[in-house]
Amino acid sequence: MKPTIWTGLAVFIGYMAVIGGMWWLMDADYNTVQDTFDNVMGGLVLPLAVGTVYLIIVTSLLGWWGPALREPARNVPRWLVLVPILFALGGLLNLINGAGWSELDITHFLAIGAGVLMVGFCEELVSRGLLLTAARGSMNEIAAWFVTCLMFGLLHAINVFFGQSTQDTIQQIFVAFAFGSVLYITRRATGSLIPAMLIHAMWDFGTLTSFATDPEQSLLGLGGNLLGQLAMALGIIGVIISFFYNLDGTRKSKKKETASA
Repeated sequence: MKPTIWTGLAVFIGYMAVIGGMWWLMDADYNTVQDTFDNVMGGLVLPLAVGTVYLIIVTSLLGWWGPALREPARNVPRWLVLVPILFALGGLLNLINGAGWSELDITHFLAIGAGVLMVGFCEELVSRGLLLTAARGSMNEIAAWFVTCLMFGLLHAINVFFGQSTQDTIQQIFVAFAFGSVLYITRRATGSLIPAMLIHAMWDFGTLTSFATDPEQSLLGLGGNLLGQLAMALGIIGVIISFFYNLDGTRKSKKKETASA
């Protein structure tokens, strides 16, 4: 099927409905979803397993696996791979700081790990995979970046219906927009959606284990958050730089000069 923004938005809204519906059925509480093994299973693992099946079926029916998972080429300056590296290191430090190895039993820890792996797979596939593919079929790259980051932010709006405060939800939407820019650059700098999925999962792993164990603040935690903020700032700069490059990796100005010659 030819990619169009309306198809992408329909798939995206369908995914939101699947997750929201599963949370309603499981009586999930967003604020405590990571606190116990049962909470993780009911609020993360089972809903996201259903979401994973939904996205696999939809992506297969659309025939979009190729463009959803791969860029035509690594199409921005190579140094921008520093953005995902910094974010991955920040996520790793947060995971080490928040793991609370003595407080989380192995089943609880592994359940969170399984959940965040599906978060990374689902949220990246539905936003910077399917929706980006759809947007590129209907608009220019600047608009495609904006729409995918906006919808990624709004994906988190459903949290307000499951216990999160309105203020925290609004803040999360804006942070998710910036996070989406980091993951957008990760896709363009590496040429694949897979690194974005893994980095997304690692960051959420550190965040959820921290919430589950409530560790004392340490240099590791401060360092992880600092690297994350640095990566977000650099990611925004990277997004601006990326707009000067075509998806085949050529500079737009050079391509125009070649065409005029």
